[in-house]
Amino acid sequence: MKGCVFASGVWLLALLVGCGKNFDDPVNPDKASTVLETALAAWKQGEGYGALQQRDPPIYFNEPEWKAGKKLLSFKTGKVELMGRQARCSVKLSLQDKEGKTIERQISYQIDTTPRVVIARENLGP
Repeated sequence: MKGCVFASGVWLLALLVGCGKNFDDPVNPDKASTVLETALAAWKQGEGYGALQQRDPPIYFNEPEWKAGKKLLSFKTGKVELMGRQARCSVKLSLQDKEGKTIERQISYQIDTTPRVVIARENLGP
């Protein structure tokens, strides 16, 4: 019986110690806005998809339109808002496909800057 109580006490102590982990701070909206603008400017300037990962610090930008070879003609970012500990920003994009057709898109991105700079497109549908 004493062994069972001791084991339960050790388990409870381990649980409490394990629950004391600190979470990363929320994203700074100004920094999130800057990294999103940096990524979009690189795309607009014709940098290759994945080139942002070679920067210091690396920027991981998941954008299927860029990966598919579409050119970014222009962009207009909206207000960066916090959602949980990440940021969210809606962007109006003017794209050009390989046939020269211009497409206007409104796309939202989630942005994280801790521990890595990651920009992920929301709703990866068409």
